[in-house]
Amino acid sequence: MLKRAIEEGKLQVQQRCSRAGTCLYRAGQPTERFYLLLEGVATLSIPNLPHDTLVAQGNLIGIQDLLKEEHSHTAILAEDAKFVEIPKQELLRAIQTMAPLRLYLMRLMSKQQHLSPLAYE
Repeated sequence: MLKRAIEEGKLQVQQRCSRAGTCLYRAGQPTERFYLLLEGVATLSIPNLPHDTLVAQGNLIGIQDLLKEEHSHTAILAEDAKFVEIPKQELLRAIQTMAPLRLYLMRLMSKQQHLSPLAYE
């Protein structure tokens, strides 16, 4: 659903490539954008969890902090990656006008069990 909305031009995004070790954001930084991972793997370091969490291509990184001012965890690329960068305001606008996208994101957040507690703090 999200990828289709991007392909149809319903979301203004930037496609990027970065090397392994690149920090997308750190816990405590302002929540300004989200990342749809097209290729590669990222590591999420979540406070109070003993192990880092790996997320693979197809995942939307940072979505659990959509309604927060700051990121609740750190995201670092574990390998070279290609991703789409989605500005927070663009995503908020899209979910207000696109009910199917809103439902998709709610389902996505509920399926990411390791991230769900962060979304409801």
